[in-house]
Amino acid sequence: MGLDVMDLEHLEPHVDVGFYVEEGLVEDGITEAAEGENMFLLAHENKMRRSSPWRTYVILTTVSLNFFVVPGLLAGMGWALVVISMTWGYCHSFVTGLMLDKISEEKPQILSYPDMGAYVGAKLSKGSKHGRRAGFWVIWVSQAMGIFLICAANMGFAAQFFQAIFPQPCYTWWIVITYGFIVLLSQVPTFHHSFQFALVSMISMMAVFVLLVVNMCITGTLEDVSYRIGDAPLVYNGIAGICFAYGGHSIYPEARREMKEPEKFKRCIYMIYATIGLTMGVIGFLGYGMFGTEAQVNLFDNLTSNVSVDIANIVILFTVFGNLVVGNILSMMAIQTVLKIPLLGWKNPRSYGMPVGVTRTLLRVAVLTLELLLALAIPFLSDLVGLTGAISSVMLTFMFPCIAYWVVFNKTMSICMKLNCAFLIALSVLVCVIGCYGAFAEVISSATAFPLFHLPCSYLDLP
Repeated sequence: MGLDVMDLEHLEPHVDVGFYVEEGLVEDGITEAAEGENMFLLAHENKMRRSSPWRTYVILTTVSLNFFVVPGLLAGMGWALVVISMTWGYCHSFVTGLMLDKISEEKPQILSYPDMGAYVGAKLSKGSKHGRRAGFWVIWVSQAMGIFLICAANMGFAAQFFQAIFPQPCYTWWIVITYGFIVLLSQVPTFHHSFQFALVSMISMMAVFVLLVVNMCITGTLEDVSYRIGDAPLVYNGIAGICFAYGGHSIYPEARREMKEPEKFKRCIYMIYATIGLTMGVIGFLGYGMFGTEAQVNLFDNLTSNVSVDIANIVILFTVFGNLVVGNILSMMAIQTVLKIPLLGWKNPRSYGMPVGVTRTLLRVAVLTLELLLALAIPFLSDLVGLTGAISSVMLTFMFPCIAYWVVFNKTMSICMKLNCAFLIALSVLVCVIGCYGAFAEVISSATAFPLFHLPCSYLDLP
């Protein structure tokens, strides 16, 4: 037997039951309010709404900026594709970011990205609980998997920067040491509490940006620099990597949820994209122009070794660690929500027979250990970046916001806007298909040459 509307009111007085009835999402009494994430998050909502626009901007910028890998992702694409893919990625992701804000403003009961997936699934299936659950799990898996993969890759990148400063011990041990640091730093409960990490990361990121530009000018353009187009899988993998570089939307609904004044989230998007346009544009075009097909995913490998580069390697550690901490906190929050582990508190309430703080810590250590194993197993980090972009970033940043916007505003959208959404969705599907093909082709090729769990002693020997 299901629950009826009266049961919903009894279970959660903060839920706007009329919203679910009006939207036709009550079927056999089962709604997102009665079970699952929405009711669970609403119980925490008042305590979680603490972030200012500045705080939100810093945290989202920390997650969104990945400019030092961009020239390496562009290598092998040729100038025409470089300009097209960079411009498309920037404009498309900016538009979908505004779409997510508009959706959250129109439907304030939607408090997270999986919750948005559940809403869309329910609407498309005319209130079916199976449609709602399918929507929730598709988005949740995409979100969690994308963050998991990129956190594993960032663990490897952090180990590279450690070894660039201290050649000993070997690369494998630096990954393990990085894991130890992240386990300690990733125990803060929510985004709001991760602000200090994000602020240090953003400041160091701006310093790295300046140091990169200065050192690229010192190094100079390579002799006989080539801009030739590589084979199809390499080009497709590069396009998937660009999707990753402009990703970050998977945490927009969650970040907006934690703001004191959610209506100011649009201001944050403008600030984020001003920063992204400056840093990624300068580093991407300048790096590709100077190094061409020889550009590395870790751009520091292209630079002439000097004191300034050594300083940059130290500074960028703070950037990568901040990205790892904030990304892992999102991943943990998503998993805790599904498992009904409270996001706040230490001793109370109890969860799974233990104080909630203990349960939360054990869960986070387990997830980080899985990331460690993946980082130790896969030496080809650039392929992991492309795979993340093809699977997760295309879905959450480029495709799903257009679908959700169409579903929410279907009755009021103009024909022109519907055609625009249809074009963006079709383009996203095409990019997803070719990106997955390129990413998997590169992963298979690299896995053949570099067996799993056989990391070289030096990161310089990585593919």
